[in-house]
Amino acid sequence: MTQSEIIKTQEHVGTKGDGFWGPLSIKACQTHLKALMPIAARFPTENSNAFLDFYGPHGEKDGFVPPSKKIKLPFALHLFGDPNSLVKTLTPHENCADSLLAVFKRLAVAFPNQESRKAAGILDYHGIYNPRLKRGSTTSWSMHAWRTAIDLNPSRNGNRTSWPVTAKMPIEVMECFVQEGWLPAGAFWGRDAMHFRAPSALSI
Repeated sequence: MTQSEIIKTQEHVGTKGDGFWGPLSIKACQTHLKALMPIAARFPTENSNAFLDFYGPHGEKDGFVPPSKKIKLPFALHLFGDPNSLVKTLTPHENCADSLLAVFKRLAVAFPNQESRKAAGILDYHGIYNPRLKRGSTTSWSMHAWRTAIDLNPSRNGNRTSWPVTAKMPIEVMECFVQEGWLPAGAFWGRDAMHFRAPSALSI
């Protein structure tokens, strides 16, 4: 983000707009987003018994595929950022599909036209399901292997790109996700701002 965008984000989450994103800004941002989350957790924590009871086994390449539910989006996405490859439906895990649809309905209101959606980066869709291990792990599976995570606009919000100093994901997008119980990685990890997941990897 530009310094003016960082200042705007700081003021949005209720802290001093000085353009320096440090511990006070991080705490204010996370507190702001936590306050918007549903009072009762909608999804179990990763690596818990409740998680496996709720979602079942992860997908396997050329093997088991987790149960999904098709949702029709209120606006079309661009597959891998290509405006000629429109995505009008998604197939997340059946146990988080309704909440993801609710997220996109919120996004449609927060960003009411194509110009604002493009500027926010929410049209640039890079997938939900990918039956793979986490990057750098030989034992731990990605949330994408359960169809419980979605990636948006990775070119501006990469895995190792600091948010919000460099990454561009707007706080308003994160608000739409947390209100439906999804975790925005950028705000809680400080990076990987393209990544939103239904289960939380953190005790937040």
